[in-house]
Amino acid sequence: MDAGNVSAIISAVAGISGVVIGNSFVAVKEGLTNRTKRKKDTAYLGVIVVSHLERFANGCMHAACDDGTEQGQPAGRNGEEHVVNTALPEFHPLDIGVDWKLLPKHLLYSILRLPDQHEQLMSNLAGIQEYNYDPPEHTDYFWTRRRGYAELGLRASEFARSLRVHAGLPSEEGLPDEWSRDKQMSEVIKSVDSEREARERRRSAINV
Repeated sequence: MDAGNVSAIISAVAGISGVVIGNSFVAVKEGLTNRTKRKKDTAYLGVIVVSHLERFANGCMHAACDDGTEQGQPAGRNGEEHVVNTALPEFHPLDIGVDWKLLPKHLLYSILRLPDQHEQLMSNLAGIQEYNYDPPEHTDYFWTRRRGYAELGLRASEFARSLRVHAGLPSEEGLPDEWSRDKQMSEVIKSVDSEREARERRRSAINV
């Protein structure tokens, strides 16, 4: 092989190598750019959605603590009947302008299921009102409402924590001796379960 052919081959190889290396640099640069954008978009999603989840959890906590009374007295007209005195919490994730595809499937599914679970709770409460009307205390209604909202609130709070981790946001856990919204809702669940069990024991004793 003469020197001219060798020189041509070297030039061709060098040219091809330059193209390959150049394309590799472009691909790496684009990959880094896309990764940086995805990270920023995920952080933005996290900030926005965590805020909505926290507000929903707060609303659930207020509903969970609502036993139909105000200052220890029935909240209804003339102070005789237990009535709801808290607004319903709201969470409409599909109205939030974020790219939900950035979330892992299990977290996306869990968050988007919250409105369905809320609707199911409201349907259960409507059924109790229609078929188990029990004035003036409406015991079963308020037990179901309080416990249901406590469970929803705890789920929303857990999803907010998971989303903070996924989006790289700081944790907002309080000190062990501080008041905690989640502890409050857990106490509601324990209290309702305890009251239900006590009623069942009384009924069993009567039927013996």
